[in-house]
Amino acid sequence: MSKRELSLEEKEITKRQKLIRGWDQQALKDATVFIAGVGALGCEIAKDLALCGVGKLILCDLDTIETSNLSRQMLFYKGDEGRPKAEVAAERLKRMNPFTEIDFYFKKIQELPMSLYEKCDVIIAALDNVRARIDLNKICLNLKKPMLEGGTVGMEGHIQVIVPQGTKDINGEAVEYGNKQQIIDAIVDEKLWYIEDEEYDKAQEEIMKLEEKIEQIKEEKINPVIEKIKEEVTEEVESNIDKYMNYTPCYRCAVPIPPAKKAAAACTLKGIPRNREQCALKSDVIFYNKYERKVDFNTQDDVLELTRIANKELRSLWKRVLEENISPEERDTITKEEIIERGRNIEKAFGPLLEPEDMENIIENKIPAVQTVSSIIASLESQEALKLVFQMRGVKVGDVMNPPYLNYNGVYGQFDAVPLNRREDCVACGNVKGMENLSLLINEDATFQTLFDLIGKEGFKLDPGKWAITNSMTKAFIYLPDNPKSPTLKDKCLEHGVEVNTFYKFATSPSNAVKGIHLLNVQILSAD
Repeated sequence: MSKRELSLEEKEITKRQKLIRGWDQQALKDATVFIAGVGALGCEIAKDLALCGVGKLILCDLDTIETSNLSRQMLFYKGDEGRPKAEVAAERLKRMNPFTEIDFYFKKIQELPMSLYEKCDVIIAALDNVRARIDLNKICLNLKKPMLEGGTVGMEGHIQVIVPQGTKDINGEAVEYGNKQQIIDAIVDEKLWYIEDEEYDKAQEEIMKLEEKIEQIKEEKINPVIEKIKEEVTEEVESNIDKYMNYTPCYRCAVPIPPAKKAAAACTLKGIPRNREQCALKSDVIFYNKYERKVDFNTQDDVLELTRIANKELRSLWKRVLEENISPEERDTITKEEIIERGRNIEKAFGPLLEPEDMENIIENKIPAVQTVSSIIASLESQEALKLVFQMRGVKVGDVMNPPYLNYNGVYGQFDAVPLNRREDCVACGNVKGMENLSLLINEDATFQTLFDLIGKEGFKLDPGKWAITNSMTKAFIYLPDNPKSPTLKDKCLEHGVEVNTFYKFATSPSNAVKGIHLLNVQILSAD
């Protein structure tokens, strides 16, 4: 007996879908889909799935509706500003399809109980930040739940299908993913790169020199080797099918190192801003120190005050650069007109004064977005989600996207399927344990204490007295607690062995692990 019976009206509404080969509306009615993020992508995906007749949707979003959302998020209207996105979306979706059950949560995905995720067939990440994606990826891997992840930046977007190894459908059968022959061929090609076979190597050299004999040489010396390896690989794959098929790389395989947070770097600015963006970021720090609270971007007075502070910093930057570009020899001879001209050039180089609408974009690290691209990416996510939902209910209406990663370039109208392999060193689904990757932006006056503070802002509060820092390439120690030859926490990083665009290992003993992590691979980048 199905949990949710289809009514006659529902059957009438969805009868065109029934014409699709393999379609099972009852299976869709019995399904539950979780959508994390109800923004530009989430609104479109939720609308698609509700109209298709998914039985239950669970929406989760911590944000409230802003005026800037109205151009891209079709479930929200003028007058909705300030209301929780998930709540309003649930209301509008219920009007579209009153037969779909909709739950909503105005909280972080990390705060929801695991039992809620366990009841879902498919989980969709329509999120705007990497940390939430990482956490949702971990949840899906642990619970063996398929996940759809997508995102857009300006005129570009992507979608990734994630099927954790060991994912089972409602009948306890492995969810099918991958092409066995493609997998066998890929492994054969990889093994051929490392094969130690004298005859094979000589044959390859002959092929390069004697192109006219390629077919003959292949027949005599190449193909037998390939066939032998192919037989071995075929036997290996067929006897260990769960090892090679029915799963995809996870989100962290595609994004092993989360991007650095610009705002976190700004909080460590002890000196002076060096560009227009840093002036805006510095104004956020000044505002907080002055008023002892975060700026409210929905309050016009706050935004205007923030803009005033930022432009004061920017004017100081213009003036400082102008003075630095007038040499002592010129000071007595340079004309007023020349000074004005140089000032104009500096303003052009650093950019104009900041407008109120610029402030939130910079400080909150907003990304460029347009509704047309959001619609394309959301529709792709919805389509793949439907196929996965059916598979999880024991029904197949089509193969899930393979390769599992797709890029879209809206400038050229081009789609590119990206072959993506599971990384054995993936910190989420690979063979490594107790390791995490980070990327940090630092200023030239950052100290070793700054490094530990920035890592703390990423959620890992390390005790500097228990963690050592080494250069990943040279293995040389950069910071060693309790060593008299080591730099102190007050010393500047860039003056004591730390270089930008370089990876460093932060390591401690497993007994001192933070959140189960005892090794951090940290990429140091310049914020200047």
